[in-house]
Amino acid sequence: MNFKYFISYSGLLPFIIFISDIYFFGYLDYIFILDMSLYIACIIFTFIGAYNWDFYRDNIVLEIYGFIPSLISMILILMNELTYDKQFIFEILIFFLIIQLIIDFFITMRKLFPVNYFLNLRIPVTGLLAFCLIVLSKI
Repeated sequence: MNFKYFISYSGLLPFIIFISDIYFFGYLDYIFILDMSLYIACIIFTFIGAYNWDFYRDNIVLEIYGFIPSLISMILILMNELTYDKQFIFEILIFFLIIQLIIDFFITMRKLFPVNYFLNLRIPVTGLLAFCLIVLSKI
């Protein structure tokens, strides 16, 4: 297994721990779990967007597309700090994760991304992340 894959999949570990704590242990405060889940998911979302930056090609569209997740993440964190409804914030984040996955699918089909990366990493990790966020936001 590639080290990048290991790191990417291990990024889901905090969400599994949070879900386990909510259902089985109850050590952590629910608001703390939601806040940390949002922050970690925004970091992952930002990293996914940064993958679109290719310093060897001068593609302004991909560079702007790669920046958008950082901007959305910042807005979602600000919304959280301004005490917007957390479930609404999670729904927005899940929506944009799925939209980004769909757009990346089309970018992959145009041979701008490696297909193995998309099939073995992006689809499973983004799908599992979205599932974990749905579980956490609905409790």
